[in-house]
Amino acid sequence: MRSHRYTFSSEKDGAMTQPGPFSERAVEFWLGKAVDWAQATTPSARLEVRAHLPKLKIFLRHLLQELQRTRSTTEAMRAFPFVGQFLGRLCWNPCVTVDGESLDSLLQCLWCLYSAQPRDAVERRANQWIQNLLYHLSVGDGAGSAHTAVRRSGGASTDQRSTFLKNMVALLEREVRSSHCPGAHQPERCPCDDVRGASVTCASLVTCPEAAPLIGALLLHPTACDRAALSEDFLEALSAALLGKQLVLEEWEVMSLWCRSLPSLEGAVLNLVESAVSNPMPSPKDLDQQVSDSLLPKASALHCPVLLVINDFFRTLLVETQGNPTVRRLVQAFTGCFLLSLRLLDPQERLPLKAFFPRAPSSLLMPLLQIPSDVPEEAWPEHLSWIGRSLQKVVEEEEEEDAVRRRCCLFESWFLLVQAGYWVDVAAQLLVTSGPEVPPPLLWLLTFYHHPTDLEQHRAHTLTMAGEALDHLRMLFLAPPPLPPAQLQALAHLSSTCPHLLLHLFASYAVFSPGPLSSVSEAVRKVVMVQPGSCRAAEDVAVFLAGVQRGLSQQSVPDPRARSRLRIIQSALAVHHVNNTNPEPTLTRPT
Repeated sequence: MRSHRYTFSSEKDGAMTQPGPFSERAVEFWLGKAVDWAQATTPSARLEVRAHLPKLKIFLRHLLQELQRTRSTTEAMRAFPFVGQFLGRLCWNPCVTVDGESLDSLLQCLWCLYSAQPRDAVERRANQWIQNLLYHLSVGDGAGSAHTAVRRSGGASTDQRSTFLKNMVALLEREVRSSHCPGAHQPERCPCDDVRGASVTCASLVTCPEAAPLIGALLLHPTACDRAALSEDFLEALSAALLGKQLVLEEWEVMSLWCRSLPSLEGAVLNLVESAVSNPMPSPKDLDQQVSDSLLPKASALHCPVLLVINDFFRTLLVETQGNPTVRRLVQAFTGCFLLSLRLLDPQERLPLKAFFPRAPSSLLMPLLQIPSDVPEEAWPEHLSWIGRSLQKVVEEEEEEDAVRRRCCLFESWFLLVQAGYWVDVAAQLLVTSGPEVPPPLLWLLTFYHHPTDLEQHRAHTLTMAGEALDHLRMLFLAPPPLPPAQLQALAHLSSTCPHLLLHLFASYAVFSPGPLSSVSEAVRKVVMVQPGSCRAAEDVAVFLAGVQRGLSQQSVPDPRARSRLRIIQSALAVHHVNNTNPEPTLTRPT
């Protein structure tokens, strides 16, 4: 039987009765039945629904075929003015929705009426109405479909609801998996419209265990055209449930969610940052585990755009916190975990490093992202000197460019150095252990890391102060207690102008200096613990010591003396922190 599409008007408009499934008489008959049946709460109403159900299913199939030919919600409503009231009443009739074929037709009809991009207030209101109906079908209770069906069958309400959800999810999942978009522009309805409609339905189901197969099918469905985009409500609900630990997804499902939803990815990164900076006394092993468990490094290795978004997030965070040491350490740990995840991929699946770091200076990319354990320890001074000279050359060349380009290039050079901060820790160690002759490229590298915005004249002044700090620290740690007051006073003065640079050098001297342990303990107490803002200084030193700890763990021949000192200093700082801070520290910006 061939179906026809008509616009029905009142008799005074001159409408004629037409033959076929959508004759005015047929429409009035089925709409009247839907009104009379209501929610089928009486035995007689339920019996009548069962008697008419086979023909009703045929009528619904014809209606679905015609709705699928319409190009918009407005066109569908103009062609079938009865459709809203008709479908709405049937969706509240449990004797109809309990039938799998009828429910399938009702859902597909609703999807055809849903506007992926509503053009006016009418279509927006229609979308809201459809979402309310879908919510009722999925989780409605009381006088709704599931409750009445339970009373009919005599089954337990929770079992019946679970069965109902499983049946509906199975119908939706089958529809999603069978939808294949041709990829070309579709003037009429595209199969991807049904996929989006299924995601609208699933938005209210994300925390239901029964919905797991449908969630997987939706996240697996390829984005063949712009109409395949999943509902924002669905993606937001999925992200909120995931962050709230109300939902467990497979790894590939989480990655697919991040690739489809920028707010979801940003929420995951923010969650990682908040967790990481809540511990001001970080352990490198714990931080690495925390970063790895977030799944973000693995997702970044598999999906290059994910890393680009995360690095933009880190850039903003570093600027807003003025290069906070804890944030720098997190960025470094993340980059290390990412590089490890990238190594584990099949070589044919890996993109080149330049694809992941498109803004970084090409000449410095490989040398900086090569981890220290891959370079022989005897080659560290030469490797770092080359990095320092090359970075200095890049920075000095960029200082001759226009202001905007200069700021951008300087920042990207510094950001790459932050990501490879393990080499800065090695440089600080070598500045302590290399003797009185300080390698200029290493000192330049350390000053640029802590003072990237200095121009040539200011950087020369900072280099001078860094050299003075090295001299004072050398004399301080080599002298037996009591410590020389002149050096303590000089270091107190330097700490007001370059605190992070001084504390970074101080942490390295405390661990690697050849002086007696008594001098180290006294220096830690007087330089870190009894100064104004000692809690903040102790936290910063703890962060720098975490870098020292990471470096020691990667050495081929462990230094037992340095390890012992490190443990003693970390224990003293931990006790000082517990005694002088709140139990819930927060990230604050450096002054």
